Amino acid sequence: MISEDEVQKLANLARLELDPALTPIVTGHLNSIIGYVQRLDEVDTTGAEAMSHVHGSTNVLREDQMLEAGSVPDATPLGDPRVPPQPMLDTQALLQNAPDSSGTFIRVPLIVE
Repeated sequence: MISEDEVQKLANLARLELDPALTPIVTGHLNSIIGYVQRLDEVDTTGAEAMSHVHGSTNVLREDQMLEAGSVPDATPLGDPRVPPQPMLDTQALLQNAPDSSGTFIRVPLIVE
């Protein structure tokens, strides 16, 4: 199970401000959830087919298309027919708006602690 110290640490990592008075309550709720998930380990799943979701739908994907700068794509932005297709921006023009770039890539600050 999870301790109150671990709950405080998790809240800190998630950048959540957790009132110390609520820590025991949150700890109880999390332990209840963890207990339920541990009960699922007891279920016999022999012969059960692995699945990613319970319904039968699948993603409908399209092939990626490489378009020339200034050309109009076949689809409208966000698939909304009320929004007219927009021309693609030239890579160099796009990179001029980025605060930092390297070659044809936009550089972003490292955020991993």
